[in-house]
Amino acid sequence: MEDWKSYLANTEVIVHAGGLSERWYPVSQGKIPKVLTEIGSSPRPIIDWTILPYVKSGIKKFFITLWHQADQIMQHCNEISKNSGIEFVFLKEGERRMGRAGVLKHYLEKGILDANKHKINVGGSDIVNLDLENFAKFHMDGLREGFFVSLVGSSSGQSQFDKIIFDSSTNRIVRMEIDRAINLSEGEHANTGTAYFDSKVNEVLLRINESHVPVDWENLQELFTNARCFRGAKLSDSWIPLKTPYDYKKAKDLDFEKWFAVNPEEHLGEYKSNSL
Repeated sequence: MEDWKSYLANTEVIVHAGGLSERWYPVSQGKIPKVLTEIGSSPRPIIDWTILPYVKSGIKKFFITLWHQADQIMQHCNEISKNSGIEFVFLKEGERRMGRAGVLKHYLEKGILDANKHKINVGGSDIVNLDLENFAKFHMDGLREGFFVSLVGSSSGQSQFDKIIFDSSTNRIVRMEIDRAINLSEGEHANTGTAYFDSKVNEVLLRINESHVPVDWENLQELFTNARCFRGAKLSDSWIPLKTPYDYKKAKDLDFEKWFAVNPEEHLGEYKSNSL
């Protein structure tokens, strides 16, 4: 089997930034999409902090799924491109929502996403200070045992949308549950919104019935028949979920440069604040 660097080089990183984010309205007042909300003691848009771990690891191309207020996100990403040379490919949903799995199917069929390449899916407003080398190695170890999906879970914090139930001895995922549980038991992790799909998973995505969209990959039970939980995140220490105004209050003044141990301007270029 190839080494982790070669495997990662054959991987497409998809950032899902198309949500309506109705619960975020008290923060943005509808003026900007959620992922462009500035946070941090040296403020930058959320999406900048989301992609930073991947840029640090050498990723120079991102696929961004879009729906709500797409033009503003595209404009910001294009500014990053001018300042850094990073390439962004925009995957727009139509008038009808496709969901995070449906949009992957659509662009796989169109050939914009490569059916022969692996995929890392990232929530556009879930900031995970991820060690990409360890994640890729964990994922490849799973491949040797027949696991084609790896989800990044957190053992602490509230599971905002879904909870990963797994066998704690093997990390094999048993199922996903929609359960906003604050106290997670042994064998339960909060889903951080980050997942590694082997290229074989593209076959599952392409089988989605278009009459069922919108559909998110978290709801495709077929994905989790051969999946493991990567216990690589912990609330506040390495994962900042941003779902509600309360989350925003906790994160808006964090020193993300210290948290990531990097100057984002070195990777993403200079940013001029456009505070609301």
